[in-house]
Amino acid sequence: PSVTAKARVRTVDPQADPVTRLFRVRLGLIDHPEAMRLGATVTGRLQLEGGAGISIPASALTSTDRQPAVWVVDPQSLTVALRNVEVQRFDPATAVISSGLEPGDVVVTAGVQALHPGQKVRLLGATS
Repeated sequence: PSVTAKARVRTVDPQADPVTRLFRVRLGLIDHPEAMRLGATVTGRLQLEGGAGISIPASALTSTDRQPAVWVVDPQSLTVALRNVEVQRFDPATAVISSGLEPGDVVVTAGVQALHPGQKVRLLGATS
């Protein structure tokens, strides 16, 4: 390309488009060049920073106050609580969470839009 610029991610929609399974990402240009005009079609390339995270199915993501969140199951009471998370990266199948989850946390991966805080759930494969 004849004109290049760097950008930072401003926001990531917490929910994928139900048809395309793509997420809308909004970027903010850093010191954009004069030749780059508002509304121009651009091609982007994503450079990810390294670092560990916790991988979860993308279907586990929901939102609260327009921020990404997941439902976490309390193993004792089998009730759910909504927890804010930071998404490090994602694709249509997987989200990598950089903060908000701990190893061993059990997250809900289906029906996340129908839950409410304190709701009892049944773990798939659990007996009783």
